[in-house]
Amino acid sequence: MQHNQEIEKILDRLLPDPQREQFRRMLKQLQKSPKDNLDWASIHSPNDSMQVDYHSLDEASNCAENFSRLVVGKLNGGLGTSMGCSGPKSLINVKEGKTFLDLIVEQVNILNDKWGGDIPLLLMNSFYTHEETSEFVDSCSLPIITFKQNMFPRLKAESFMPMNPDEWGENAWYPPGHGDFYNCIQQQGILGQLIENGKDILFISNADNLGAVADSKILNYMIEKKIPFLIEVTPKTPSDVKGGTLYEQKGKLKLLEIAQVPKEHIEEFCSQEKFSVFNTNNIWMNLGVLEERLKEGPLDLNVIVNRKTIEGQSVVQLETAIGSAIDCIDDAVGLCVSRDRFMPVKKTEDLLLVQSNLFNLEEGRLVRNRKRKNPHLPEIKFGQPLDQLDAFNKCFAALPDLLDLESLDASGQISFEGVVTLKGRVELKGINKPILIENGRQLINESIEG
Repeated sequence: MQHNQEIEKILDRLLPDPQREQFRRMLKQLQKSPKDNLDWASIHSPNDSMQVDYHSLDEASNCAENFSRLVVGKLNGGLGTSMGCSGPKSLINVKEGKTFLDLIVEQVNILNDKWGGDIPLLLMNSFYTHEETSEFVDSCSLPIITFKQNMFPRLKAESFMPMNPDEWGENAWYPPGHGDFYNCIQQQGILGQLIENGKDILFISNADNLGAVADSKILNYMIEKKIPFLIEVTPKTPSDVKGGTLYEQKGKLKLLEIAQVPKEHIEEFCSQEKFSVFNTNNIWMNLGVLEERLKEGPLDLNVIVNRKTIEGQSVVQLETAIGSAIDCIDDAVGLCVSRDRFMPVKKTEDLLLVQSNLFNLEEGRLVRNRKRKNPHLPEIKFGQPLDQLDAFNKCFAALPDLLDLESLDASGQISFEGVVTLKGRVELKGINKPILIENGRQLINESIEG
């Protein structure tokens, strides 16, 4: 790392304490080369005492009391850039005209009505999403606590010098990953406020995971067994091979991300043999335990190096993940849950699945349509321009019936004029000229080229 003194001067100018110290710790940890310290031979999948199966959990008998202690949190810092959307992803319409945040608020309201509680919603925003999210929050009756996570300077890849905001403007800054959550709720007084109000169990997840709903059995397990920290994992499929996983090393449970894996072991990491589950980023924690741990000092979270190119400049972003706190908290556990608790919407392909009749909306949550006989969801593949939200919305002004669909491969200019039924394997390529699918039409194992 070059120009250490110069870097320190720039950080003194750009960041106040304690953010400056936090960023310095990340820089120092980067020099430790964690990959070199990872003894691959000594790590293995957790034993049954560290990784519990959801089906072994007891039903709760005192739900009202348990839910009175709950906080529902959402990581809400992301934009919909993967779908060509410049605003907060959580404000994209996802089902029956409702956004992610609409559904989240509805879920919490239903829990409060059912159990006579006052469960608050906690939203961690980034500087990208805070303003628009605050406008949404102002329109809600539910008690919502919002806060903005820190913003740190990007580093020039070749020198590790912080980018100058006077030269780069907003592009000089980035939100340093959702591991920033712990510092933020402590520094901004939110942690103490929640505990003081009797809210000491937090369930937090990504805002775009439509399967992440508060669960009475998991909540009861957290309370009855006095679990300090819990990560939900689910069995790997071929599409999840790069996801983080839990492992055991010297009797301690830890989180392993692909960025930490030595190159010679990447293939083994991605296989389903050594690690059969992956991290959903649905996390439960006891806030009282967290508060006591933070009194000892900041959590030493693994630093993730995220390399990007901004206006032609190669940059480095130092980030941390919320789940890596499992390394820092004794007696943490993993919980193996069903795939229904992991339904992220990352691309327009995912959006079509959840918007379609493959799912019904019940009490603010998505439920599989029982009329579909195939237990697996169809495989959807979109090329340009359908990978962009505007083109997607124009194409699917009316949503097709997908109950008997096996796969859809679509790209180019396509328009569904009305209710259309897709069955089997369907391929639509409107590359040379637009394809118009008329109202009432059935496409069964068809391939159409425009």
